[in-house]
Amino acid sequence: MQKIELISRFLFIKEGENSYAMFVPPDMESVKRFRDEIKKSLEEHTFPGEDIQQIELACDEALTNSITANINNDSRETIICRWRISDEKFTLFIMDYGRGVPSEQMKSIQEKPKNIQSIMERLKEAQKKNPKELPYGTNKKKHKNMGQGLNIIRNIMDTVKVFYHCNGNVSEMPEEKINGSIMEFEFSCKKRT
Repeated sequence: MQKIELISRFLFIKEGENSYAMFVPPDMESVKRFRDEIKKSLEEHTFPGEDIQQIELACDEALTNSITANINNDSRETIICRWRISDEKFTLFIMDYGRGVPSEQMKSIQEKPKNIQSIMERLKEAQKKNPKELPYGTNKKKHKNMGQGLNIIRNIMDTVKVFYHCNGNVSEMPEEKINGSIMEFEFSCKKRT
């Protein structure tokens, strides 16, 4: 059974019992709506509350990164979020129209931080920097903690992959002009029990 819901500027699609998609504008108002849909879908699949909170945080950071990437690339294109839930596994793909993640930044997130203390130290350092402005509806608001989202995501998710879309092709190592990126994230409850 397919459920399609158009709410304001968001399009939400539920296909069957475990497949979901959202099409959202590059606007920080999208984050709350996206997070709400993620939470509802995980609750429907009886994920534990603590796992839901972790997944929500990682999804929040992932969409914030995609919105930032679109804005930094002067793109107002719709961001596509697609997720599947099967058994105790959550898989999310987010496609944006930013320039992708610089290879040096990807190298710095390949190893998971040893503990939450190291993440907190990075966040404190990031907060000392000047905040960027991101769109919130018709306004722009300053947003702190820029630059730590991938580290948070990497610490929570079991798998983090980045692919690039370039002139109709998708690859892990782009050789052409990058039109955007596709991030893939996986979380398995089984690994935590």
